[in-house]
Amino acid sequence: MENDPAVNPSLAPPVSDQDILDNIDGRMHGPMSGFIKRYFGGFQYSHEDAFLRIQAGGGASSRCAVPSAAPSPDNFLQWFSDYMSRELNGARGSWLVSSSNAEPKYESDNDGARLLLTIPTPPASDVQTRWDHVQVIGQFNHRCGSYQDGLLRLCRSAYQVFASQPTRLFLHGFYIRGSLIELWIFDRSGLYCSDLFNIQKDFIQFLSIILSYQRMTDQDLGKSNIIKTDESGSYVILDTSSMGKLYLESQPIVFRERLVGTGTTCYRAKLPDSNRWNYVLKLKWRWARDRPEDELLKLAKKKCVWGAVSLDYYEEVESTANLRRGLRWGTHRKFSRVQQQEVLFNADGLAEYTEETDNFFQNRILACIATSPVGRPLHTFQSLVELLRVFRDTIKCHRSLYYDAKVLHQDISPGNMVILDNQDEGEPQGILIDLDSAIELTEDLETENDITGTRPFMAIGVLRSECHTYRHDLESFLYVFLWTIITNHAEDPPETSRLRQWSNGDWDKLAVRKSSDMDQDGFRTILGEFASEFNSVKPLAESLRQLLFPLRAGVIWTGTDSSPDAIDKLYGGMIRAFEEAIASESKNGGQPRRRPLER
Repeated sequence: MENDPAVNPSLAPPVSDQDILDNIDGRMHGPMSGFIKRYFGGFQYSHEDAFLRIQAGGGASSRCAVPSAAPSPDNFLQWFSDYMSRELNGARGSWLVSSSNAEPKYESDNDGARLLLTIPTPPASDVQTRWDHVQVIGQFNHRCGSYQDGLLRLCRSAYQVFASQPTRLFLHGFYIRGSLIELWIFDRSGLYCSDLFNIQKDFIQFLSIILSYQRMTDQDLGKSNIIKTDESGSYVILDTSSMGKLYLESQPIVFRERLVGTGTTCYRAKLPDSNRWNYVLKLKWRWARDRPEDELLKLAKKKCVWGAVSLDYYEEVESTANLRRGLRWGTHRKFSRVQQQEVLFNADGLAEYTEETDNFFQNRILACIATSPVGRPLHTFQSLVELLRVFRDTIKCHRSLYYDAKVLHQDISPGNMVILDNQDEGEPQGILIDLDSAIELTEDLETENDITGTRPFMAIGVLRSECHTYRHDLESFLYVFLWTIITNHAEDPPETSRLRQWSNGDWDKLAVRKSSDMDQDGFRTILGEFASEFNSVKPLAESLRQLLFPLRAGVIWTGTDSSPDAIDKLYGGMIRAFEEAIASESKNGGQPRRRPLER
């Protein structure tokens, strides 16, 4: 048992309570009848010998001594620390008690504490507990303060676990307020809880559950066996593929940090007898209603799309519906907008502080995809000429995808554009990846227009819920170009940049803001954010703006002309603009504009 050591930071970026709330709100279920039986089974207790018999994961039962009295909120943390630090038969790992006050990101506190089960047990010399070893999370609040705040703290711990264990299937948690406890499960479709019960009144049940966590198998805890390890490193087995075995780099090259969502994780991969990372292995929890990406990748290959990635393997390995099997689902819940006064030690749980929505559980399917070739992230461009060629070629790739395969990408963003090295003349130096949001234009589209894309790069028309068109994707290319120049090898724009506002606010406000920024005066201000080494591409940026936003009656036009001539003219005009800039930059030497990259 460890008391109050620091918990090491994960690779996850800082996240606000509002970000967490936006991610989970409307994606909560509960209380779920049958939750405890589903995950913890039964327990046996004998008054004669005062021992609790615990059985978990289908293994043999173990005997644990039962304390003479249940802990009160006042002495709970000390009791928990003392009891769980003993040598318990069949237990794995150790519990860490960490005060919420130890973390400055918690602005105020009601003497809360975080309880974390780490497996394996860290050596005594460790002064930090690693998030990639945390297997169960808990949040204890001494008083029944704000229900929402305490749950968000529990979700913050879940966010850290998933960020450090991106292939995790689900995660156990519990939330204690005074003597009241809810048990929770987190997965990529959302989070759901048990019925509320009282620790002092149902102490044997509580003790059984806490002891069961340390006796669960890896499978019961939600750990994935997709990635395995041997003396040569981490690898996956592709059973239905001629490749068979692929070794992975130690760290992913892409990871979507949000708790609920796709959880997209990409690794560079190689064959066992190779020294080159020739493949990308992607794990993604896609919506079951969405078309599998492999179908569009196969179509792109069949139609000989210029610059399309090659699909080398595809398999669907798990679903949140299967992980939740045996439980009944109603509609999702969201926090009530009416601020209720919370009374000390009231017997309220999720149902009392939330309200039902009209949305039901949405199944997500974990897909494992291997593609080639492997590229570099867009922000690692090593010269301005290289960057310009990448934009030219990704637009050409988009055009081929649109014309030859009748597929519209719908998510042009920096993460979906990669740089290819060692390409021969005539081969693409940049390609588009990730057809997760793409649609086949020959299919009948739904009447409702879903807003699709990555928020800072969405076209004005998309933000206004117009039907997504080729022109909207080309408009997104301009936003990505401005973003890449202004961020200048960094992940995000400077704090003072107007581009920071492209991520904030509702869709209508974003549409108004971008319309202002694309007007002549607003655009001049954005060009003023270019560092001096990028002054030579200001004319290119202005040319792209004029192509995309022609003036009509003195106002920029953001609509789409879908006539064949207009489509050819816009694609051709943007490609020629980049080619002219490439020729000009090459003539002037094309010196590298690059910061040293961290390795």
